[in-house]
Amino acid sequence: MGPAGTPSGDLEFKAERSPFAVRLTGRALAQLIAMCIAAGRDETGGLLIGRYSPDHRTAIVEIATGPGGDSRAGRAWLIRGVKGLQRLLDGLWSRSGGYYLGEWHFHPGASPTPSRQDVSQMRAIAESARYHCPEPVLAILGGEPGGDYLLRVEVFGRGGRRVPLTRVKQ
Repeated sequence: MGPAGTPSGDLEFKAERSPFAVRLTGRALAQLIAMCIAAGRDETGGLLIGRYSPDHRTAIVEIATGPGGDSRAGRAWLIRGVKGLQRLLDGLWSRSGGYYLGEWHFHPGASPTPSRQDVSQMRAIAESARYHCPEPVLAILGGEPGGDYLLRVEVFGRGGRRVPLTRVKQ
């Protein structure tokens, strides 16, 4: 995927043998790519916010935030802070009913494969009552957001279950 192959609409991801699906809106994808380009050679990331379809099988990502104001990042690491994010989530919830759906981050010049730390953090989010998100989404953009890049999406369920999703061709 890359600039010429960047869809102007939504991207759909589905699991092969489970009911999980994620729709990343064109707006959220544009936000994510812009933040990756701005980060340059450093990792960046943030929250995925949106809603669920009426049957609760599809997470619809409408907003990709940047990292919290107290975040720190380097070439191959990101410590996503929390400063300002709860207020953002509370405001979105009260205005539009937006939910925390999961996390995203950028692997500059690298594969979008989750690290052991990524997997561990997502499993902790799935198990934590604090997040109110028993099946968080993880999206990782790898490569060059201004050139060729890949986007990987997974869902993490309780009990440590990982469900990789595949992009649906449109």
